[in-house]
Amino acid sequence: MGKNILICPLNWGLGHATRCVPIINTFIEQGNKVIVAADRGPLAFLQKAFPDLEFIEFPGFNPTYSRSNSQVFKMLSLLPGALRNFRHDHKTIESIVSNYNIDMVISDNRFGCWSKQVHSVFITHQLHIQVPRIFRWASPIVNRFNNHYIKKYDEVWVPDVETEPSLSGRLSHPAIKGVKTKYIGFLSRFKPVGQHNTEKTNKFLVILSGPEPQRSMLEDIVIKQARDIKDNVLILRAKPESNDLLRDVPDNVSMFNHVDDEMFMQLIDSAETIICRGGYSSLMDLKSLGRTAFLVPTPGQTEQEYIARHLCETGQWRWCKQSEFRLDKI
Repeated sequence: MGKNILICPLNWGLGHATRCVPIINTFIEQGNKVIVAADRGPLAFLQKAFPDLEFIEFPGFNPTYSRSNSQVFKMLSLLPGALRNFRHDHKTIESIVSNYNIDMVISDNRFGCWSKQVHSVFITHQLHIQVPRIFRWASPIVNRFNNHYIKKYDEVWVPDVETEPSLSGRLSHPAIKGVKTKYIGFLSRFKPVGQHNTEKTNKFLVILSGPEPQRSMLEDIVIKQARDIKDNVLILRAKPESNDLLRDVPDNVSMFNHVDDEMFMQLIDSAETIICRGGYSSLMDLKSLGRTAFLVPTPGQTEQEYIARHLCETGQWRWCKQSEFRLDKI
């Protein structure tokens, strides 16, 4: 007899929801009932991907990033609210577990979504938080805080390989002592492709992601710079909950709020150059599809900056800071 599995993705962008797709598919194939608790973009995305599932609207902490190149002080100002939200999430999860007869809870990077009643799993590729160099002295404190919440779960699943070469590098290696950890390989809703289309009909494909206002800031930069080139620029806006598109964009720019998986793969295959943030889920998707990208990490998001440098060392990926981004120089 199947179990009732509760899936809770973090709502900071779509990445945590997209990488839950293969997990949801696996549990369904095994005969389990999957219930999704999410909100905003992740809720809209998963409702479109799995229209027959049961969904619970589960509001989460909604951070806004600073417009500056550092997020440290912004994150510190948000910490009290985040801690309150973690406690609220935990109480809500316990209620959902009781009311829906849940047998297992899986949280994708949502700290408060664990239960004392049933087996709880935490999905993360950040076992070791990377802090800005100027705040390196605070690294033990930050990671002690991270470990405190991770250890509330019965098990941790890391979406990466255990041995090198890995995608996340020092972010998820080595495992935390005393925590049951499984390296489950890359999570992508796309299956590896064989032969690619050799004819690239579009010069640039820009995949936006992440919290505001930085998502919109990169979007504005791309649109402004696209006015100075003749090449085709496709922009995926990562806004599945919206039907509105921007007006007054250059003729060489095509925009999509959201596309289905088939269309996404076609756009990936048609692009000569892919530009995206350093979001881990986006990188897993690209790796699965056999593509690399030019990375523009979210300013001040040290995880993305570290991964960009880490991948650049392989010689197959390139990156630059958002302040140095020039579409006509790529």
